[in-house]
Amino acid sequence: MAIVDKHPSFASRFTRRYGAARGFTLVEMLVVVAIFAVVATILLFNYSDFSTSIGVRNLAEEIGLSTRKAQTYATGVRVISGTNGLYSDMFPAYGVTFSVNANAATTYDPTINNFALFADVAPNNDRVTNNTYDNNGTCGVPDVGQECVENFAFTGQDTIASLCTDVPTANTCMTPANGGGTVNVVFHRPNPDAVICVSGVNCATRQASYVKVTVQSPKGAQRIITIWNTGQISVN
Repeated sequence: MAIVDKHPSFASRFTRRYGAARGFTLVEMLVVVAIFAVVATILLFNYSDFSTSIGVRNLAEEIGLSTRKAQTYATGVRVISGTNGLYSDMFPAYGVTFSVNANAATTYDPTINNFALFADVAPNNDRVTNNTYDNNGTCGVPDVGQECVENFAFTGQDTIASLCTDVPTANTCMTPANGGGTVNVVFHRPNPDAVICVSGVNCATRQASYVKVTVQSPKGAQRIITIWNTGQISVN
């Protein structure tokens, strides 16, 4: 005589009640993959914009900090012990030089892709500086005619897009498209004030009260560094 199990197992009871376990259908898989692709695309697009913004911001802050370094070198009477006609105890002025020229005439000249921190060195016969960056293609050992202390080359594709001052007229902006140009910002001890000289203008008779250095990414993201003749430096 056959024995009938009147108490079926839990598994068989669960299967009868809820049905057999099922996997994903092809449609469900395609929907999940599509959602994942959309989310990944959004994240990658936003990351690219974020990375661009960070790069421009870092460059702007580097320019601001380097300008502040030049100011500190000047007011802190950083000594240059040079040869070639320099006093060994000379305290030069220090500055930064910016340009919107596309190409450098001499190595370490400023362009849209780099700028320089320099010591405004005067020869020993007068000790008068000229508020101009004198460069002979060397950098790191400042001396008469070779004033580069540090050169800052941009690692990415960001550039200096414009240099705007109030010389010769208000809101004058130099750009690569309108012929380029150079601005020197120089600090003389013991004052923190800046002497701002624009290329093509006699700095002995006319100086700018400010310069706005605009840096820009290939995607158009911008930051502006404003340097005032009072010594104030702001990054926006």
